[in-house]
Amino acid sequence: MIIHFMDLNFLAVIAGGLLYMAFGALYYSPFLFGKTWTRMNPSEVKDSAKYAGSAAVAFLSSFLIAIIIHSIGADDVISGLMTGLIIGILLALAYLKNALFGLTGLMVYGIAVLDHVIAFSLLGILHAIWG
Repeated sequence: MIIHFMDLNFLAVIAGGLLYMAFGALYYSPFLFGKTWTRMNPSEVKDSAKYAGSAAVAFLSSFLIAIIIHSIGADDVISGLMTGLIIGILLALAYLKNALFGLTGLMVYGIAVLDHVIAFSLLGILHAIWG
């Protein structure tokens, strides 16, 4: 398979990175899971390096999902949603193994992976309809 990077919509990649960060900010706000997350992770330190790393992950995730969406030819809401959902579920399964062995609590696991399952589903839709 040959990937033609110039065929990717880089505005959609940028929009996807911004979407991922905005969704994460809302998801971890006091209106949704922020209070629960903070209560369950009281020692978590907030610093600018974490936010910069998180932004890099958001844009890289958007770029990689754009490549996958483009490679499989997803071009509508349903195919984008299903692709993003499958990617998110694969991630959730990988982290479930850690939760089952006690490396993280099930509640923390659930909050953390639901964020990514939803975000990847949104990115899949975005890249399918705008890519």
